[in-house]
Amino acid sequence: MTNPLGTGVLTGLRVLVPRPEDQAQSALASIAAHGGEPIHVPVIEIVDPADGGRALRAGLRVLRPGDWVVVTSANGAERVAAVVAEAPLADGVSLAVVGPATQDRAVALGLTVDLVPDEAIAEGLVAAFPPRPSGGGRVLLARAEVARPALPIQLRMMGWNVDEAVAYRTQVVNLDRGAQQQARACDAVVFTSASTVTGLVASLGVAGLPPVVISIGPATTAQARELGVAVTAEAAEHTMAGVIDTLVATFTDRIVIHREDAASQTAAWCFEQYYEELHRRLDTGLDRATLQTSDADEITPPNGVMIVVRRNGQPIGCGCLKRTGPDAVDLKRMWVDPKQRGDGVGRLLLARLLHEAVDLGFDQVRLDSNHRLEEAVGLYRSSGFVEVPAFNDEPHADLWFVRDLP
Repeated sequence: MTNPLGTGVLTGLRVLVPRPEDQAQSALASIAAHGGEPIHVPVIEIVDPADGGRALRAGLRVLRPGDWVVVTSANGAERVAAVVAEAPLADGVSLAVVGPATQDRAVALGLTVDLVPDEAIAEGLVAAFPPRPSGGGRVLLARAEVARPALPIQLRMMGWNVDEAVAYRTQVVNLDRGAQQQARACDAVVFTSASTVTGLVASLGVAGLPPVVISIGPATTAQARELGVAVTAEAAEHTMAGVIDTLVATFTDRIVIHREDAASQTAAWCFEQYYEELHRRLDTGLDRATLQTSDADEITPPNGVMIVVRRNGQPIGCGCLKRTGPDAVDLKRMWVDPKQRGDGVGRLLLARLLHEAVDLGFDQVRLDSNHRLEEAVGLYRSSGFVEVPAFNDEPHADLWFVRDLP
């Protein structure tokens, strides 16, 4: 049967984008373009500073030729651009930004950027910053209310007179139960600022984060590590395009195992591969009229679960758990693409299914098989399953196994 599913590396994967509502569209579109399912759960919102922007307006107004404005985020660029649109900077005032993403936003807003460091962190900006003129000079640092102190400290050490103006505030959004569950079910998260890391960890905790974490750059990575978050990869180019490129590269040839909607097209396709292989390998073939079918809700929590294995966005394996009693569950329809066998995919899939059984509260897993499925039988025996007498009347089974769960 031809695979009817998408071909993008991210196909079938849920990618969490925790950016504010008005800043997420490019990320959502890019993830979808690679076949992924973008999940937008804003964890922060950008609001005006407590003074309504008075300090920023005053700070920009007093700058003179040779002075600098320093902006460390796209949000800061937006606030500076709004003020400059009403009261242009004096001639000879220069603008420095911390990295390419801030530069892109500043330029899009009509600002002229004079300095972008090679390394998109405060230390990189300081290293690229010019020396103070002999007659002195002023720097207006426009940034968030809460920010790292390194930049103003180091600029002052260079002799610059540094004024700090709060351009905006970042507030954590309290996620409701549904949003938290949606976020936890994702396969990856893309962090584009330190504040998105802080906001998501505040809602989910470190343990609740998706297994793959992509960071836009050093400052975001530093915040993640400070909170105990393991960063899977950091974008080489510190822009949203760089984040998406890194996300795709991370999942290229990566084995991903996750829950799947039992009523989805992917589930149906995987089941068909399973049936076709049984028909080829069983001595008597497969009589589909005798199959013990399962409704989708029977393999959906809390009754069971459907698990799919993907590589490069394509399903290469599956397995189900189906409740058969108060404390027992049957493992059903476990299949791995023959071309993918030998890489440990089956063992990873079985381990995930056993983990799911424990999470669902079961004490025992049962399964039936056939002696012609030698690889599967060997896997079950080596994974702690014990052969027992027949416990069902499955016509294609001649082996039955049970494993107790911890």
